[in-house]
Amino acid sequence: MKRIILASASPRRREILSLLGLNFDVIPSEVEEHLHGDPITTARRLSYEKALDVWRKNREALVIGADTLVFVGDRVIGKPEREEDAMRILSYLSGRWHRVVTAVSFVGFGVRRTVHDIARVKFRELSLREIEDYVRTGEPMDKAGAYGVQGFGAVVVERIEGNFYTVMGLPIVKVYKVLKGLSIL
Repeated sequence: MKRIILASASPRRREILSLLGLNFDVIPSEVEEHLHGDPITTARRLSYEKALDVWRKNREALVIGADTLVFVGDRVIGKPEREEDAMRILSYLSGRWHRVVTAVSFVGFGVRRTVHDIARVKFRELSLREIEDYVRTGEPMDKAGAYGVQGFGAVVVERIEGNFYTVMGLPIVKVYKVLKGLSIL
């Protein structure tokens, strides 16, 4: 049996990958995220760097790395460092469309492959009180764009065009197709 490693500490990615019925280990990457360049190229680069980082210490495995970025135009909306950042980000996204790209890289077994998917997301208009209440939950603090569509953040999202799992952090259809093509599923 081939060893598979998810190079991410994200409980959301673990949950999504589990939907495929795979046995896998979780070893988070130690790559620092530097956000420069256009959002799609940046997400692809970071997902690959994360997979490669973990693979270098686990060469007998297929390592899956992922990165999700939220962006408006070419402006990347990162993870908030403080509550004030989360308030600013959520205020900025209130009532507007943005895009979410999730890139996934597969490194190991002679494979080096990266795929990505993009979804469009529209926030409903949020009052200052709603933003403050949401930030107080702590949920926005470790997420690109300062929200989690799978949690309480679902109430700020008015519409999604594209794959829900891309917004959540792992485009499961694309992951399935790659793993199927590698005869892992």
